[in-house]
Amino acid sequence: MPTAVCPNNPEHDEFITVAHISQDWLVDRHGNFLEEVEHCLETVARPRSGNSWTCNVCGADAVVKD
Repeated sequence: MPTAVCPNNPEHDEFITVAHISQDWLVDRHGNFLEEVEHCLETVARPRSGNSWTCNVCGADAVVKD
């Protein structure tokens, strides 16, 4: 599991990164998106160390290690 550290302040402990989720959509007959039916059904892939991680407190690019 990755560990992120803010380079500006190691006490900052909230980060923004990507996770892949699945959700149900309402679509038209061609499969074009109309609206979300469910916000999140399940997590398909958790955040990875290779993702971009940004400190939610100060906006710095985090240092991430496995």
